[in-house]
Amino acid sequence: EARKSDHLKAGLCVDFPVSVVLPAGGTGERTGLQTPKQFCPFLGRPLISYTIESFEVSWIQTVVVVVAKENIGLMMDIIQRFLHKKVLVVPGGSTRHRSICNGVAALGEQRRPAAHKPKVVIIHDAVRPFVDEDFLHKIATAAKEQGAAGAIRPLVSTVIATTSEGYLDHSLERAKYRASEMPQGFTYDVICEAYQKLQCTESDFEFGTECLHLALQYCGTNAKLIDGPPTLWKVTYKRDLAAAESIIKSLSQSACLITGGLEAAVSLANVLQKAFGALDM
Repeated sequence: EARKSDHLKAGLCVDFPVSVVLPAGGTGERTGLQTPKQFCPFLGRPLISYTIESFEVSWIQTVVVVVAKENIGLMMDIIQRFLHKKVLVVPGGSTRHRSICNGVAALGEQRRPAAHKPKVVIIHDAVRPFVDEDFLHKIATAAKEQGAAGAIRPLVSTVIATTSEGYLDHSLERAKYRASEMPQGFTYDVICEAYQKLQCTESDFEFGTECLHLALQYCGTNAKLIDGPPTLWKVTYKRDLAAAESIIKSLSQSACLITGGLEAAVSLANVLQKAFGALDM
């Protein structure tokens, strides 16, 4: 709690309301586990709790977590146990786009006194827990200015196209292409218009995964693309769970050494110990 309070005070600021939608309705089939990966525990906390914590900054007013109906109770329990604030839980749909659409719609239906319709909506995967505030600020600012913005990363492997018989058709020049990552940001009006059922097709809702494409196709909004850090990777396979746990352990096992016997050094040590109780002093 001390860490959260200090983080909220020291964070960056924006002069427009920002909210977040975290689609978390996946079943985790690719991990081969019975528990969906967003609910897998790491050091006593589920993965999604770490992701939510990344968005607990002063200038984000609401975090909408979209989960399968059967997991709403579990999600509410996680929010209470780990003292997450500003979180709204809504039921998801049968596909990714349907879930995101439900989350965006919930932002327009809020009746809480402190909640205002956001100027910018950030969409992020619940299983990407390592996103820092500086990058969120870049996405939110670019989205407000351009209408849409998204994170990109260089391709690791060459992309090829195959024939229906299973032979090589052609390959793409890797230097010309990028991997689309999360987070992505949109002005509220753009993302709402993109999901209007009068233009967003049933095929989009059923098979689509790229929100930036909807904004371009149905709103004419060409997103600003921003190079993201390597930490934006997504927990997808079982091996990723071990990698995520290793990173979380390294982040939670920090040490601080202050040299000298000056009164100021002692005062600093006391303040750090109080604010960051996990530090070894």
